[in-house]
Formats: sequence, C-alpha cells, structure tokens
Amino acid sequence: MMPRAYVVDDEPLAVERLVRLLKKTDRIEIAGSSTDPVAAVEWLRTNAADVVFLDIEMPEMQGFDVLTRLDSQPYVVFTTAFERYALRAFEVHSIDYLLKPID
Repeated sequence: MMPRAYVVDDEPLAVERLVRLLKKTDRIEIAGSSTDPVAAVEWLRTNAADVVFLDIEMPEMQGFDVLTRLDSQPYVVFTTAFERYALRAFEVHSIDYLLKPID
C-alpha cells in the first residue's frame, strides 16, 4: 500500500507542480491538497494522510500553526522558499525540508 500524501501551499501553481511531481514517482498516493491552511487543518482532522507536504509562510497561519492544530502529527515535509526556518522545522520533527522551486 502506498503512503497517502496531502499538499498544503497558498500558491496554486506550487500545489499543482508538487502534486504532478509526486504522482510521477508512482510511489505515493495523493489524498488531497489545499491552498487554504484553515481548510487543510479541517481536512487533516477528519481524513488520513501519512505525510503532509507543507508550506511555511501562508496567509492566516504558518505551516507550524497548522501542525499545532492537529490532534496527531503525520510525517511532515516542509516546502518553502526560505532557508531561515530549517532549524525550527526539524525541532517539530519534520522528516525533510525542501527549498522551492522543487525539482
């Protein structure tokens, strides 16, 4: 069974690109995606995802805030254009930190 992924990024083109890249691997199932972190929290509270690809700087709440609102934390891969959050990302037990643009 393939791991289920959920993609959260406020930039629609970034979501589309990452979903396309992940699907191309044939090693992960895309469970869903959102450009709205509030909607992502609601989805993640009621649906199963093994891993979340999560942007950090988004309107309304940061990726770190998304994690604090979840009852249980899935594996997290942060996807961001900023290097300055790397230490904090690993402090919250992320499994990877990808800098945009993602190849």
